[in-house]
Amino acid sequence: MIKHIKKSATIAAIAGIMAILASCGGAPAETEMRVQTYEAPLVTGEFKTTVLKSGKSDAIILESAENTIIIDCGEENDGDEIVEYLQSQGKTSVDYLIITHFDQDHVGGAPEVMANIEIGEIITPDYEGNNSEYTNFITAAANMGKEITRLTESRIVTLGDVLYEIYPPEKSSYDEDDNDYSIVVKATHGSDTFLFAGDAETERLSELYTQLDLDVDFLKVPHHGRLDDESETFINAVSPEYAVVTCSKKEGGEEEVLSMLESAGAETYLTYNGTVTAVSTGDGITVTQTAQ
Repeated sequence: MIKHIKKSATIAAIAGIMAILASCGGAPAETEMRVQTYEAPLVTGEFKTTVLKSGKSDAIILESAENTIIIDCGEENDGDEIVEYLQSQGKTSVDYLIITHFDQDHVGGAPEVMANIEIGEIITPDYEGNNSEYTNFITAAANMGKEITRLTESRIVTLGDVLYEIYPPEKSSYDEDDNDYSIVVKATHGSDTFLFAGDAETERLSELYTQLDLDVDFLKVPHHGRLDDESETFINAVSPEYAVVTCSKKEGGEEEVLSMLESAGAETYLTYNGTVTAVSTGDGITVTQTAQ
């Protein structure tokens, strides 16, 4: 299915979305006007999202005509796959490397990517990791003389014809360490919208209702499809046309979450079945999966 509904960045639209959220237990009315929306640039070409098959880990590449962003680098042995993919596309550099948080299945492959691909800017949340993969990442950046931007305020970036909204966590500590520090990225290409939610859990998902307009077409499901107290409210608020769960065959996303996505009308893809590619024309998205 291809969606052809043009989204309007009007106060009326925001109010309508927040009314829906309120009816399903989402954001309280007093916070609704904190949400900002941004006008996307004119579409000049296609925008491609590739979610690599990397087991229960995140390795995501966003590409427009002249620009590329990597969101997370999977486990330590996934770095080679990211590099191979980029090289197959003729790319030796990317504009941004965003590490959503420092779990091993998100930061593990970063040193290998950094050693083989020129990175414009590295963005992470502002906290310290506590595993060897984090230490290896920090050491690799230092050895390359590469500074890391520890994001504390939202960042709005336009690259070519794609608008990126990059949202850091709002708190300095969470009950759920690591996962709730997840940076969340929204990409807008014409009328097509994409949301990459890291491993966000209850507290972090609750923040998103007041950080951004959650009504999107394509969702990278948070935390590999694990059930959370906020899952149903969040999925109903997002109401995606397409959803991707980054998972292994052994841990393929919880049935309750998959059922919620189905009820919300999402066409859901599990990455253990293969790499998922979503191509946006700015007025519709085509999603394919390469069986592996």
